Amino acid sequence: MKKTEPKKEKKEIKKKVNAAPKKSAPKVKKEAKKEIKKKKAPKIEAAPKVEQPKLAVHEKAHHIEERKASPEKKKPAKITQYHGTGGRKTSGARVWISEGSGKYLINGRTLENYTCGRKLLLKMAMEPFVATNTLGKYDVYADAHGGGVCSQVGAVRQGVSVALTQANPEHRPVLRKTGLLTRDPREKERKKYGQKRARKRFQYSKR
Repeated sequence: MKKTEPKKEKKEIKKKVNAAPKKSAPKVKKEAKKEIKKKKAPKIEAAPKVEQPKLAVHEKAHHIEERKASPEKKKPAKITQYHGTGGRKTSGARVWISEGSGKYLINGRTLENYTCGRKLLLKMAMEPFVATNTLGKYDVYADAHGGGVCSQVGAVRQGVSVALTQANPEHRPVLRKTGLLTRDPREKERKKYGQKRARKRFQYSKR
């Protein structure tokens, strides 16, 4: 027997489904649609542009002349600096001097503050200016490192002397004679192995 019965049943079911009335969506009247469109928020109209009054030809020319007549910004005058380096023991210093009123700054601090008002160090720092008769004529900006305060001031002193020779080569013989251009090469002596310190020795006993 051929299996034709289930196929027939399927066809009959399809016909019944197609024959059933389809539920359509409720129709909205045209008048109701127009009301819905009206309910939407009205568009905000852009503010009207305010037209600025146009300048006359002679007024424009007057403005251009004013711009030309305005004073130009003057550039500040370049400061000429003279550079020098110095050293003492384990200290080193980079020094810049420029013509001024006699400011003296070491590592951003005034000389009196840096030396804690020690007269010997103040005298040492001013030696190059005293020797060349240039006290209060130059500003000093120094960057010192290594060693202690006394050693750093000595390094700055040599740096100032070198910078003064660049500013005026005539100062060289005076500074050379006073020994302000020569570096102090002294350094701490190293400790010796088998001994207590650099020079100290253990006591020798013969018996």
